[in-house]
Amino acid sequence: MKKLLRRNKKAADDKNSQTREEANLPVLHITDALLAETGNLLASFAEKKRSEGVVYWFGLELEEISVVTSLIVPDADTSWGCILTSPEANAEVLSLIVGTPLVLLGQVHSHPGNKVRHSDIDNRQTFASFEGAISVVIPYFGKKGINLRRCGIHRHIGGGFKVISHKQLEKHIVVIPGKADLRRNSEPITELENTEEK
Repeated sequence: MKKLLRRNKKAADDKNSQTREEANLPVLHITDALLAETGNLLASFAEKKRSEGVVYWFGLELEEISVVTSLIVPDADTSWGCILTSPEANAEVLSLIVGTPLVLLGQVHSHPGNKVRHSDIDNRQTFASFEGAISVVIPYFGKKGINLRRCGIHRHIGGGFKVISHKQLEKHIVVIPGKADLRRNSEPITELENTEEK
């Protein structure tokens, strides 16, 4: 009985520790435009044959939030229908951001069907495998766009990836407007009209 109580206490302590670690992670923000473009890039991997794709999210990390600013597609090997990025391919990606304030925030990859949990291979080989990294799995090769509530959201917490429930989604990822045109009752100026006025 004492052994069982100790085990339950350890499990509760581990859960509380994980909750504290989770609370300290920055909330990732991405615009709807960049999210949509992520889906387009993933779908492009499957245009010629059924193949998974991958996109890295880079951006700025502040104290309580991080903001995706850039999408980078690595030179991934997709010859077997799944994705494999070599150390050389990842080094090429990182060379693009040297001298900038950008950091790797996470990555997005696609699966063929509706299963969006990390596979064992995903857990072992995901490039963005550091504390707080986001890993999103998109169904149907990204061909149906990205609805985060239909995706698998994973976060690297306490040494491994944890599945984030849809109820907890907004504590980890928030989609913000990339562009908004709020004009009412006005015709947009065409490029030709704008030139003629000059």
